[in-house]
Amino acid sequence: MSRLFAALLSLTALSACASGPGTGPSDGGERSATLKPGERIALADRSQLRYIGVSNDSRCPPNVQCIRAGDADVNFEFAPASGAAQALNFNTERATVLTAGAWTIELTSLAPGEAPAATLKIATTP
Repeated sequence: MSRLFAALLSLTALSACASGPGTGPSDGGERSATLKPGERIALADRSQLRYIGVSNDSRCPPNVQCIRAGDADVNFEFAPASGAAQALNFNTERATVLTAGAWTIELTSLAPGEAPAATLKIATTP
């Protein structure tokens, strides 16, 4: 019985560490999110990030051999809890990390296709 209690106590301690400050979306820690055009995500400070879409995509299609990989312009809108919204325009080759408000936002991947999903890493700016 004491082994079972010790095992449960260890699991409880590990889960408390995994959900501590700086690890989850509600406390301002780093998080990843994948959005489709039109979707938005709420951040811990009540600001929001909305994925508008891709305005230019010259990336090489999957399963095709290209001379140049190409790039894409990926557009978001950052809306702070109060104040005016601002445009965030990523480029898959030249501008993959931008800051907005208290946040550093990194475009980590962009799926292929007509309405590609965008994956972001969002963290509080140090």
